[in-house]
Amino acid sequence: SGLKDWEVGFVSTGGFIAPAFAGDSVATFTPPTESGQVVWLDDVQIREMEPNLHPDVVGGWWFPEDASVDARRLTCSLRAACAMSGVHLQTGPSHKVTSLEFSDGKCTGVRTKGGLTYNASAVLVANGSWMRDLLPLPVVAHKGQSFSVRQPKHGPPLLNRVLFAQDTYIVPKADGRIIVGATVEV
Repeated sequence: SGLKDWEVGFVSTGGFIAPAFAGDSVATFTPPTESGQVVWLDDVQIREMEPNLHPDVVGGWWFPEDASVDARRLTCSLRAACAMSGVHLQTGPSHKVTSLEFSDGKCTGVRTKGGLTYNASAVLVANGSWMRDLLPLPVVAHKGQSFSVRQPKHGPPLLNRVLFAQDTYIVPKADGRIIVGATVEV
């Protein structure tokens, strides 16, 4: 892949773009103020950034502060960093967290399916859409699909920035792959 073992595939090539077609939801969308820096690009500006976009693209939103990593490499790097720091990872069905422990309104630990309780001064819950199994939050899981293709080895890249549309994304990676995914199956 050309990356060192510890590299996580961090890519920051000028944010991501949400291309718009005439009359679609992107063309009429206004990003929330908490989205960070956001710029509307007209059809000429957006093609200056990504010349291989479809001819029917009329413009799009550019989020210049966005970056991406390779999730697989990041997971491996985090696991290695934890091991080097003396962290013991508990995995397997009996270690599935089934509830959070609270004291005075603060999360003080977790309880596992095997009946163990782990107490901590700080708890980070990072279980995505399964958060709803631990807290009454309106989080909904969406099943999706993805695949990867390779950029040509010679010549300019086909894509420099992440493209994002409703329920779909295309992400160029540091190792030359392009990930194409849909976050919702219909």
